[in-house]
Amino acid sequence: MTIDLHGFHPSAIINTGLLTNLVQQVWEMGETELTLIHGHGRHRGISPGFVNTNTGNFGLRIRHAFRHDKSLRQWIYHTTLDCREWGSTWVKLKPNPSPTRKELDWPPEETE
Repeated sequence: MTIDLHGFHPSAIINTGLLTNLVQQVWEMGETELTLIHGHGRHRGISPGFVNTNTGNFGLRIRHAFRHDKSLRQWIYHTTLDCREWGSTWVKLKPNPSPTRKELDWPPEETE
């Protein structure tokens, strides 16, 4: 499954638990892999590093969460993390022998 996160601020996804909720929902659907498109890879004309810009910050924060958030490990194989494609992050999901969901509750509704 591929999900485009353009239009979301990293904090709105990472700090609020939406990333965890999203991964859980995808696993509940029985998917075997998840690709998150966050935009702006590392090689956007600025080398080395990011030099006074937030370019690539979203991807870095998603990958950090996949690597270090132990609550996500019930659904993902964190060692399969793949960020070779600029602007997206891919991870393999653990098998779900009994999928319970047919569609995502995504995108999240805005709270007022």
